[in-house]
Amino acid sequence: MEAVVKSSQLSSMDMGYEYLRQGEIPPEGFLHQIILPHIHRKIRLAMQYEKTSRLPVLQQQLQGRQQYGVRPEQQHKYIKDILKKVGIEDEKTFTFERILEFKKELRNNLVLPIEEQKSATGNKVKSIDHAALNHQQLPQLPEPGKTGHFIEKEDRRHIQKLASGERFFSKTHLAEAGNRIKRYILRNKRSQIIAFFALIAGAILTAIFPPAGMAIGIAIAVGVVTDIGYLIFWSSGTELWRRVRMLRGLKQIKKYADFDHTNFDKANDKKRKELIKKLRYRCTHKSFTDIYNAYAELEKQAIKLKNMAEKENKTLPESVALEKEKTLYFEQRKKLKANLFFFDKLIENVVISRTILENRYIKDLENLWNSKFKDMPPERREELFKHVSRNKQLTIHGYQIKTSHDNWLQRIIPHWMNRTPGAEDQPAPDNTPIEPQKLTAAYQSAGILKWMTQEFVYRQAKGTLYGNLIKIFKIAVKRGHAIDITPEAPKVTLDGALCFVAFFFVEMAVDHKNTKINEKRMAKIVKKQPDYTRQLFGKRLRTGREEVGTLRSLAKRQMEPMVDHLLQSIKSMEEIGNSLEEARQRSELLNKGPFGAMSDEEAAIIILKHAALQQLLDKEINSAFGTFHRVVQEKSANWNKKIARTLIDNSARVITAVSEGQERRYIPKTARVRDQYPLPHNGFQRLSSEDFLQSIQNQPCGRLIIRFRSGEISEGLALKEIRELNSLDELRNLRTWIEKAQKEGSYQNHEETLKLFHSIATYVIDSKYKPSQPPIGNQRPIDPV
Repeated sequence: MEAVVKSSQLSSMDMGYEYLRQGEIPPEGFLHQIILPHIHRKIRLAMQYEKTSRLPVLQQQLQGRQQYGVRPEQQHKYIKDILKKVGIEDEKTFTFERILEFKKELRNNLVLPIEEQKSATGNKVKSIDHAALNHQQLPQLPEPGKTGHFIEKEDRRHIQKLASGERFFSKTHLAEAGNRIKRYILRNKRSQIIAFFALIAGAILTAIFPPAGMAIGIAIAVGVVTDIGYLIFWSSGTELWRRVRMLRGLKQIKKYADFDHTNFDKANDKKRKELIKKLRYRCTHKSFTDIYNAYAELEKQAIKLKNMAEKENKTLPESVALEKEKTLYFEQRKKLKANLFFFDKLIENVVISRTILENRYIKDLENLWNSKFKDMPPERREELFKHVSRNKQLTIHGYQIKTSHDNWLQRIIPHWMNRTPGAEDQPAPDNTPIEPQKLTAAYQSAGILKWMTQEFVYRQAKGTLYGNLIKIFKIAVKRGHAIDITPEAPKVTLDGALCFVAFFFVEMAVDHKNTKINEKRMAKIVKKQPDYTRQLFGKRLRTGREEVGTLRSLAKRQMEPMVDHLLQSIKSMEEIGNSLEEARQRSELLNKGPFGAMSDEEAAIIILKHAALQQLLDKEINSAFGTFHRVVQEKSANWNKKIARTLIDNSARVITAVSEGQERRYIPKTARVRDQYPLPHNGFQRLSSEDFLQSIQNQPCGRLIIRFRSGEISEGLALKEIRELNSLDELRNLRTWIEKAQKEGSYQNHEETLKLFHSIATYVIDSKYKPSQPPIGNQRPIDPV
């Protein structure tokens, strides 16, 4: 029944294309009884629409209409002659390319299709005063001989279905698989080179110390095969185990995501923590690579599409190929968006947790500051905070507060010092409020020795397990012969241990060097500076996918410790809350002030610890982890704009919009007038969300809304930028727009997203700003009810 309903919704030409996609010849009579009446109907409607569009009729079209005539027999003969001219005589010669040639003949010799007329007039045909129209310049059309092939909507649908319905072993899919393998080899070339030299070293050691009773050549061959088998076994086993964990993790993500994300109470903390852990595992072992591959294919497809669109006077095969490349470009955009889903959810929950960390006890900390330090002389206050800054409690995950800067206290606690840093006042990367703790050479050496010992024990265990599995396999092959079932014990030899130590330090040095190179490259990416890479002859500019690969490597490395620090910071935040509650109760028992029972040193430690936790998380979230998420979306949005601009600039009439489903939003005239004359406070209450957005479009919150609506940033990145809004006015304007949008039907599909944005904005406003603080600028007053 579903197939019957779908067939009934198809047009006559769509039915013909359906036969072609299935590789079948249309039934006898289909051309004359189905297609020809459909063509005559389209011609008649297009000629009627010319009276509305007011497009000029060219001389060649007038001549064709005289031959077309008004009698059905004459019209039928004219259309059949054009069909024969392009090679369509019966159902067997009915092909897509010939239909396109036939449509080109119709548009040059009879009439433009309605779709093309709408494109030429901007799709805004209205009743126009004829007297006024005579003084206006009518839209100009190119000469018929110079026009290209106009691909109509029904033709595009056929091309899209052909492109999206390709088989797995098609040329496109095989090319993508080859590109993924190539990128995998390039990503892991360091490990592969080290593994190759390890195999050579093993062969050399076997040649120097061959097993007793075995020829050197045979011993080397057996050793190399055993080592390769070891690598294949553990690589495939690890990958299989990850797949199993990810399949199980999908169910756990669904389980732990079942809570109200707009509720920031303690009741949801446990589920949010578990959800972050599960999302971290999936992103580490799958999403990072999938996002990188999806973006790389998107960029390659965008470059190919851009080059094809820039070519003028396209032939028929080139026009069809262009439409196919557009379809493949849309598919890559969908893949990238789908692969960003889990990473975006991770960012979203990390940002919410970071917001909770900052604001849950902010009022208690504010009371503590006011009672202890607000009226304290600045010199004494800075001396006290500097004295306690080296306390062991303020060493946060290997970082300590940096006190060498003159304004170090203002940088670490700007909220308490009545100083809100602006975009131009942000500290440079080498001048952040916190710095890594300086470790002695002995401590660093002890850490390296511990790490090396753990790696050695781990590899010995893997080697022993693999050796026993080989032994069991040999037993299964021998069967009837005498069998030795004694388990194989770990074998530690001097040459093997020395080889392990040498490769351990080589791998550590190479990894350290590679990380430093990637960090320098990331700094250039953040500053949008060009970067170059070596090639066989000279240097070349790095591509966008290479930059994304660099960020992927760093982000994957930094994400696990960042999430661990976030979860531990939330635990530390609860300890701070318990300490404040305990101090308040002690003060009440002793009949002192709100925090009279707590010493100044203890209070300073609590405030600095709360601030240091935030500074460290901001540093880690905004490093490669957040940069990777932001750059991928920025680059894909930039490619989308370039493609759209190229299609518009290099084509006389382009119907296919790059972002299908995204229409150009028309700004009402009333909104443009309101931009010129600011409204009073009560005037904003009567504006729609679109009008209100026009009034704040030049503010950070307005630009954020516009970017999110246009699809340039995802939900997680928008949530991160909302948290970073430092102005009460901005947060209130954002909340006002959300409240207006929630009342309008056009945003029903985004109700949950708007609810989450509203909750986070309200939470920050209620926690961070005093209710008595008056609104500034054009923001409407808060309703006291």
